[in-house]
Amino acid sequence: MKYLVTTAVLGLSASGALAQTVVTQWDQFAQTGISAAGPAMDKLIETCEPALGGAEVLRTVAPSIGIRDSYRLAVAAGKTPDLAYTWPAASVLAGYARIGALAELDPYYEQYGWDQINDFYRGRNSFEGHLYGVPMEQDLMGVYFNRALFEEHGIEVPTTYEEFEAAANAFKEAGIIPISFGNRDRWPATNTFSLILGLTAGKDMEEQVFFGDEPWTNDAFLEAAQVFQDWADQGWFPPGFNGIGYDEANAYFLAGRAAMTITGTWVIQDMIRGSDNIDLDVFMLPPIGEGVAAGTMWGEGSQWQLSADADQATQDAAAAYLDCLISDESRQVWVQEASTVPIGTSPEELTEWGANPVVQTFFEQGLSTPDANFYDLHTTLPESVTQVLYPELQRLAGGETAPEEFLAAMQASWDSAIENGERWIP
Repeated sequence: MKYLVTTAVLGLSASGALAQTVVTQWDQFAQTGISAAGPAMDKLIETCEPALGGAEVLRTVAPSIGIRDSYRLAVAAGKTPDLAYTWPAASVLAGYARIGALAELDPYYEQYGWDQINDFYRGRNSFEGHLYGVPMEQDLMGVYFNRALFEEHGIEVPTTYEEFEAAANAFKEAGIIPISFGNRDRWPATNTFSLILGLTAGKDMEEQVFFGDEPWTNDAFLEAAQVFQDWADQGWFPPGFNGIGYDEANAYFLAGRAAMTITGTWVIQDMIRGSDNIDLDVFMLPPIGEGVAAGTMWGEGSQWQLSADADQATQDAAAAYLDCLISDESRQVWVQEASTVPIGTSPEELTEWGANPVVQTFFEQGLSTPDANFYDLHTTLPESVTQVLYPELQRLAGGETAPEEFLAAMQASWDSAIENGERWIP
């Protein structure tokens, strides 16, 4: 699906006459599904057009999950779009920068003053001291739950992990699936395990492993692997969960057939739109490990990046257009039209702009623990390690491997990635 829209600025030809510039854009802002922010993107195209002049933007909408693979293939073929809103950042973005596929963005950060992007996110979008991505939407993970089911069964919203365990077991005894979870797509388990890992090991231990010399086989990581397997063994997931798709699991929850589902803000638009049959609300999963601080997994949903193959006029046009898309005025449009919360948006602004109550609750809770919030394995690990993590988590949840064997497999892939120079360190 393509759109030809006049949106960006013009370059000058050698003779001084205006020369048309075309910016090819890939993004994932569809009308439904994950990152269903199409209405906001459509409105902002119109908003940014008069401000930026007469260049053309040739826009292609790609599936949110599939755009990662599409962009990888485009890099391999040397045919990347001029401007792309893709994922992940950190290790994968660094890999593209390492081979010269991305344009350095330091001059544009300085020119446009993108100060709302803090050091944490700048680090995740940098390689060897230079910026290569502009992260936009803030992603968090939490527990979506059906408040009506909780009230019907006399279950309070958990504030400790022991209370969470008791709630899950109570729903199971009542014949209700505690957690709607599907892992046919394999990546959902990575997010769920990222959340469990951070709340079991804590941010400091994660950093000792990911950026230091601590092995994957440490006791805290072992406890996290055991917790994930226990959730499956105790029947907290639907039968046959490894054969259920992510969208199917969400639909199962929205139909009122499960008490909770654990996922992120990247699907909050569909959760809100599909919640007519349930009383939708959200809470943060409490800490699991002893002494671990409350927090959640966070990161950028995706990031804008420019192709190094684009000529200077095209890069300049794309940067001016991008500055409009992430402006203070545009942040309000993303929130109001798409329930997408850009980085730098405060809970107070969400209230002022009339964001959906579920959006307000999710971000008020998730952004209240910035010092303890931890890492997303999808983006932090090298791609080669992630490709091992996917099947190993399926096997772990399915009871086909022990937690110790899972961690041994991860350590082997980790050692290989380090030896090959693939590790990303912010």
